[in-house]
Amino acid sequence: MVYSAPGVVPVDGFAPGTSILLSGPPLTRKRELVIRLLGGDDDEGAIMVTTKMGAGKLLELFREWDDDRPSDRLDVVDCVTKERGLGQVRETETTSYLSSPRDMTGLSIALSGLFQRYHRNGAPMRFGMHSLSTFLMYHNLQRVYRMVHVLSGQVESADAFGVFVVDSPTARELDMLSQLVDGVVETRETETGCELRLRGLGGRAAGWQAY
Repeated sequence: MVYSAPGVVPVDGFAPGTSILLSGPPLTRKRELVIRLLGGDDDEGAIMVTTKMGAGKLLELFREWDDDRPSDRLDVVDCVTKERGLGQVRETETTSYLSSPRDMTGLSIALSGLFQRYHRNGAPMRFGMHSLSTFLMYHNLQRVYRMVHVLSGQVESADAFGVFVVDSPTARELDMLSQLVDGVVETRETETGCELRLRGLGGRAAGWQAY
């Protein structure tokens, strides 16, 4: 099978086990891109770790940007609501809450359970994390590198598709994190709107294009 990406990035699809890094400055619609990439086909599920937006709003955007797909197709690990006191926290079958992005152990436990569930069911699965930059605020680069190394390995083992978002990384951050993925999608803002380009994925590349 191939994970489709119609009209989102300049590829026909992604092979099972592929992970990409979505990198660019703020306000270049990276959240929209990752949510659209998680949309997928009707037989696919999705997992998303969110560190900047509460689960409720994220699920609304998932339905809006992915052709009204039912929100129960998206499992959310919310790392922001409890820390910021954004509202009532009520865990559901598809939404779990961590105290903050500091809780790497809790995140590992939550994601291991979700990956195992998809593995047992044999269902295709997409994984997204928005954003690594928040984890870099609380942890050093080496620890975030180890986290992405483990998660990209889980994506590969599960024949899934993974997207990791990072905001305006330093040259060292980009160099280290890009070693763990199969390709990098860069974003930028221009006078006429936002553009992206793809690097990697077996040597395939495309120039800047509007989105």
